[in-house]
This record gives sequence, structure tokens and C-alpha cells, in this order.
Amino acid sequence: MSGWADFLLITKELDELVHRPVHEKNRVSIVEHVEGLLDRRDTMLRDLTQPVDEEKVMVQEVLQRDLRINQKLEFLFSGLKRDMRNMKKQKSSKQRYINPYQSVSGYDGTYVDHKK
Repeated sequence: MSGWADFLLITKELDELVHRPVHEKNRVSIVEHVEGLLDRRDTMLRDLTQPVDEEKVMVQEVLQRDLRINQKLEFLFSGLKRDMRNMKKQKSSKQRYINPYQSVSGYDGTYVDHKK
């Protein structure tokens, strides 16, 4: 197979992968698999030559799929950032519930004489 055909196969696999439903249980495996495919595409992209007439159809399909992949990756990335923010909020809320007086200053109600 030519380089562009291999590149198209990897792009199709990546497109199918990012359009799978993502749950908390399979998120880590999907992200790792996506990173692996993106790394493979990156190394292949460096070795690709200028497409000839027969390969231009493949290049157009790669470009169309690439737009869909980028949109879906942005959506997944924003969902991941939202989940990380929620986890941070939950952690701080839990910490405040466990020790509600942690943020209270130690000098409340004390008199400090500055005269000497």
C-alpha cells in the first residue's frame, strides 16, 4: 500500500474511535489509544510525499475526516476539563466539610500590642 492509503486507514480508525461513546470507565483507554494513533499519524505525515492524481481523492477524504476528528476532540477535551474542574471543586468542598475552621485566621479575637 502507498503511504497515503495507510494514512487514510489510520485516519478512519481515529475517526471511528473518537466518535465512540465515552464513559468514565473507558475514558483512559480511549485517550491512550487516540494518543497512539495521533503519534503514528505524526510520524507517517513526515514521510509522506506529494500526492499524485490517484491519491488526491484520498487526501480530500483525509482532510474531511480530519475536520470531524478535530471537532470531536475539542468536544472531548472540553468535557475532560469540565470533569477535572468538578473534581477539584468536590475535593475542596470535602476538605471544607471535614475541617470548616481551616481557613479562619489564628489571630481572630486576640490582642497584639505593638508598643514597646
